[in-house]
Amino acid sequence: MMRQKVLVAVDAGGSKTEYGIRSLSGGDVRHYVYGGSNYKSVGLEKAYSNLVTSFHTACKAEGLSLEDIHGAVFGLAGCDTTEDMRVFRELVEAIGLDDAKTAIYNDCELAFLATAKAPGFCVVAGTGSNCMAFHPKKPVTKAGGLGALLSDGGSGFWIAQKVMRDMLMFCDGSGPNRHIYDGVLKHFGIDSFSSVHLHFAPMGVPEIASCAQVILDYAKEGDTYAREVAHAAHLELWELAITAVGRMEYSPEEALNVVLNGSLFKNEWFLEQFWGGLVERISNPLQQHLITANTSENAMCLAESLYGRNT
Repeated sequence: MMRQKVLVAVDAGGSKTEYGIRSLSGGDVRHYVYGGSNYKSVGLEKAYSNLVTSFHTACKAEGLSLEDIHGAVFGLAGCDTTEDMRVFRELVEAIGLDDAKTAIYNDCELAFLATAKAPGFCVVAGTGSNCMAFHPKKPVTKAGGLGALLSDGGSGFWIAQKVMRDMLMFCDGSGPNRHIYDGVLKHFGIDSFSSVHLHFAPMGVPEIASCAQVILDYAKEGDTYAREVAHAAHLELWELAITAVGRMEYSPEEALNVVLNGSLFKNEWFLEQFWGGLVERISNPLQQHLITANTSENAMCLAESLYGRNT
């Protein structure tokens, strides 16, 4: 009896790695979520373990072997340079997939290609951030996305780090107390300010970034300090978009498709403020495409266009 072939779509970010698996003949996409696989956020060893182990775990849950996979698409946060592509190619090869069955993209690139058509650009704002601009007749231009230490302005990590640094200053006696700090304590399950240092010190990028939604919730409710931080994040993200779009040199009348992806855009207030400022700063007509479904759903659309789908 011939086994059913499947398509696999992978969205690997700093905080989570999400899988979508669907039969080549159609049907529902089954989703699986595991730990982050962006080596710039979690380290190379952990990224290797998370990506390789989670891929086989998801396949096992579906009762699949590698031979059952007709094609796989990977959207990888942190895959920004030629060296990054080499690193991630080695990670994907370690899974055991045939090169002919796999396609690897930067997460921003995948989000745009699976959602809209050029000309246009994509802004990703999740654990990290980046922007890529696309044109049918020109090379891709990009800005940001080079990791939390030197880049990723306006990202979830960037927002949370700003607030958590100020919170540490308060704990040291050199900054004001703010209402939002109570929400941060609650988010991390910390009993008192006296133990904040012990809890914050060992945190990595994904755990720190997880606090960004708390901060944006305060901003949505009108907290002045939270809104100041969120506005500073908007400025960073607007600059990424202006840079990528400016380098592309679109003609002024070209209508641009704008794909927005990432956890920060799930906050309605943050999205509304970002979009309003973006329209003011980029003179081209803009059409918003907000990704609201599981990101692996978008990767699945691209997998189907690349590897076909039986009907």
